[in-house]
Amino acid sequence: MDQERLLRELTEFLRIPSVSTLPAHNQDCRAAAEWVAAELRRLGCRDVEFLGSDTHPVVSGKGPEVPGAPTLLIYGHYDVQPPDPLHEWIRPPFEPTVSGGKIYARGSADDKGQVFCLLKAIAAAPRPPVNFRFLIEGEEEYGSKVLFDLLKREPQRVRADVALVADMSYVAPGWPAVFTTLRGLCYAEITVRTSKTDLHSGEYGGAAPNAHEELCRLLTRLKGADGKINIPGFYGPVQRPSKAELAAWKKLPFKEKDFLQKRVQAKALVGLKKYSVLERLWALPTFEIHGILGGFTGEGAKTVIPAEATAKVSMRLVPNQKLGTVERQLAAAVKRLAPKYVTASVRFLHGADPAQIAVDHPAFKLLGQAFKEVTGRASVPARAGGSIPVVPALASEGAPVILTGIGLPDDRLHAPNEKLDLKQLWDGIEVFQRFYELLGAGSQESGAGAAGSRRPARAS
Repeated sequence: MDQERLLRELTEFLRIPSVSTLPAHNQDCRAAAEWVAAELRRLGCRDVEFLGSDTHPVVSGKGPEVPGAPTLLIYGHYDVQPPDPLHEWIRPPFEPTVSGGKIYARGSADDKGQVFCLLKAIAAAPRPPVNFRFLIEGEEEYGSKVLFDLLKREPQRVRADVALVADMSYVAPGWPAVFTTLRGLCYAEITVRTSKTDLHSGEYGGAAPNAHEELCRLLTRLKGADGKINIPGFYGPVQRPSKAELAAWKKLPFKEKDFLQKRVQAKALVGLKKYSVLERLWALPTFEIHGILGGFTGEGAKTVIPAEATAKVSMRLVPNQKLGTVERQLAAAVKRLAPKYVTASVRFLHGADPAQIAVDHPAFKLLGQAFKEVTGRASVPARAGGSIPVVPALASEGAPVILTGIGLPDDRLHAPNEKLDLKQLWDGIEVFQRFYELLGAGSQESGAGAAGSRRPARAS
């Protein structure tokens, strides 16, 4: 493995500031799509296409034909989160830097580095062992609308024997994983208006309602200091994990103290105290505030009482919750909890249902074998706290969806100083190369493609 060459190529990919949520980076997203397309062509892919958008296209391609072999659909995304706050980055987010065996850059772990790993694992093989299909999108960090629209028009693009998504991490160093659930997402803006215009705080202060104050009070009514979300019906569908699953989690190398000090890097953990930290992260829904807009936030001073304030919020949803239901519940709760003299509204930006995935398809065992051969430990089943909106759609034609990855829990996804350990990358290339070989060999030995035992992921 020519690690120096691979690092140069990965660095080139990571330098592209493909931030999908900011229109100023539309051409950067297109440049990242061009980079992916060039890689697919180098792999010998045919029918490489840009689909659905000029600026945030889905890159589709088909690998060389391998008669009699199963078809493996590879999904990933080339877009990244905004790098803010920039002052917290030790190194510029789009100037990749290698230090201490790690590469630091926005997108290094989520998800450019992992897409790179899957593609280089194909390049490492002397010939393709399976029929590869690719859907690499450019809007995963902003709801996957382009890909959703594409799959509504052309659902046949996810027809495969197995789908592979490497956008996850190990549960701990040395502990690779496959994931049985993904939380869903409901992202919204809550806006309150208290008067027609901003007001002078000297002339009106003490009598006029303040939009920031009213918004803050509304938010604390929606979620109390104890961590409970006070939206009627919200917890109704939520089910606790089984006793067997909870027992399996206790065997994982998760230490609450290390989680607090090394990953959260705060003074205390919060949330519903009667549940374990892993239950709070994996099995319970959330309500988080991401930003508050309104009033005066510039340099210097301006004494105004803001007439309008907006909070960006999201809820992570767990199995059995439905996005549409939660949207209605939130809108009703905001209307009920806002004072009569405040005009409150909710605008929904994007979201997705949760997903549950059965991990008993033979392909999961083959991946576990590949991890064991390369790393010394087979993959373990775990839940995920994050969301990948398109996973249920990837399973809509019957392919089992393998959710795995080469990241580590401390990779600082969506945060300053995101990184990827290079050993994880080099091991990952070997793991996936071996998985592709096993998948191809397994179908030939059985005399049938992996499609003989399809088990779809199901939206929940």
